[in-house]
Amino acid sequence: MARKALRQALALDPGRGDGWSILGVAAIGSGDAVGALAPFRRSLCSAPGNPAYARNLAACLKRLGRADEAAAVLHRAALAGALAPDLLCDLADLRLGSGDAGAALPLYRAALLLAPDHARSLNNLAETLRRRVMPAAAAELARLARLRGTAPAWAAAGTELVEAGRIEEAQPALCRALALDPADPASWSNLGFAHLQRHRAEASAAAFAHARRLDPALAEAAVGQGSALMLMGRLREGAALYEERLRLPLFQPPRRFDRPDWDGSIRPGATLLIHADRGIGDAIQFIRYAPILRAQGMRVLFCGQESLLGLLRSSGIVDAAFGYDDELPPYDMHAHVMSLVHRMGTGLDSIPADIPYLHASQAAKDLWAGRAAGLEGLKIGIVWAGSVHFRYDRVRSPRLEPLLPLFGIPGATAVVLQFGQGRDDMAKFPLPAGTVDWGCSLQGMDNTAAALGELDVVISSCTFMAHLAGALGRPVSVLLHAGSEWRWLRGREESPWYPTARLYRQTAPGDWSGPVERLRADLAALAERRIALAGN
Repeated sequence: MARKALRQALALDPGRGDGWSILGVAAIGSGDAVGALAPFRRSLCSAPGNPAYARNLAACLKRLGRADEAAAVLHRAALAGALAPDLLCDLADLRLGSGDAGAALPLYRAALLLAPDHARSLNNLAETLRRRVMPAAAAELARLARLRGTAPAWAAAGTELVEAGRIEEAQPALCRALALDPADPASWSNLGFAHLQRHRAEASAAAFAHARRLDPALAEAAVGQGSALMLMGRLREGAALYEERLRLPLFQPPRRFDRPDWDGSIRPGATLLIHADRGIGDAIQFIRYAPILRAQGMRVLFCGQESLLGLLRSSGIVDAAFGYDDELPPYDMHAHVMSLVHRMGTGLDSIPADIPYLHASQAAKDLWAGRAAGLEGLKIGIVWAGSVHFRYDRVRSPRLEPLLPLFGIPGATAVVLQFGQGRDDMAKFPLPAGTVDWGCSLQGMDNTAAALGELDVVISSCTFMAHLAGALGRPVSVLLHAGSEWRWLRGREESPWYPTARLYRQTAPGDWSGPVERLRADLAALAERRIALAGN
């Protein structure tokens, strides 16, 4: 009866947009979305700039699966002056739903210009940015947390701030979340990671332990606690907890292995397959256990990255080496290469550090022999960037600009070892005359190992190049950021894993000037000593 009366009223006054809108809403309420279309269109025709009428029609079209038409309705309404935050946010959501995040972002931002506290736009903007630009997502989530003031909002902001490396902002955000909800294990775990990135290992371990008491199944917290303990030098305890990483997707190998996990028992005559479970640097660092196992009568195979196989074969460190896609011979059990620390019961006082344990092939040595003969003075190889696929490469890699003082040291020749995406930096920061570029000639680990053998010192951040130089027994200077991984321990200038390594650490997060200045002074002094010795 009410709808009939309303239609009669609209017949007398068809320009009443509010009446048509009410009629459309009534149709939606009765489940008749198709019947609601005509009234909603009439209401919008009566007032093309009314955002409520446009949103009603767009919502009805979306309900009918006609998202493109819905977006067109909202777009026309916006052009007609319907610049309301809800309408712009609806349009952004539709653009995002169609896969066009580039079109959605300015619409969310436009909504926030109209209403800076528009919570839905803030939330959806942050979620969109999270997939594209992490630091921007952190800023939007922090803004949303200040607006809402809830534990979940502060927890989300803190998590994203940790991911973005903004630790000084992340810690108070997570503390606010925990003040509101002290029983949230994820926030305790993220607080642990915030402490870990500033090498506050004791506070980190305590936060992770609390998270695990609240949720014993939280693998991230166990991994974090293990990392904190190993950072303190408590390798045996920490490595046992670090095994929980194998429950996380990040640490899953690219192929399945059908034999049992190795439990650490020495079985002479048995065949153990060791496989890489993360980066090349991890495989280089921990394959050092293979000769120990072979000396005790076990046969050791390796399965991993193709670029490593030639070097491992030439080094004779394993019985055979295979790529991930190769057919494997029979084996009795398998182990992730990083798990060998735990399986072998390694403590800080029992790290196997007999170097070199890797050797370039004779063919590679012949290829590089004499390549550095014409270079003057101290020959310094420099790498400034690691793989961009590594989650925290933006934090660990200094890039070229901060390392420019290491080029042009009197009595030394700088040799570029950088390859891959990091080489783009050279277009922005031209290097001094006399710099030598080997970066494009480095093909595979065997070839690269032979090149490092021609140099006096290798400089690298925490990338595979640092591990390769250390495993070859070459002098290596490692530039470490403030939250460097457990493997480098803390507060030390030397490494028990690599006796020829010297560590140069940031004292202020994000500031490479301190370690670079110390390294430059040490290199300049070494170059002067070389000159003095040559003159005697």
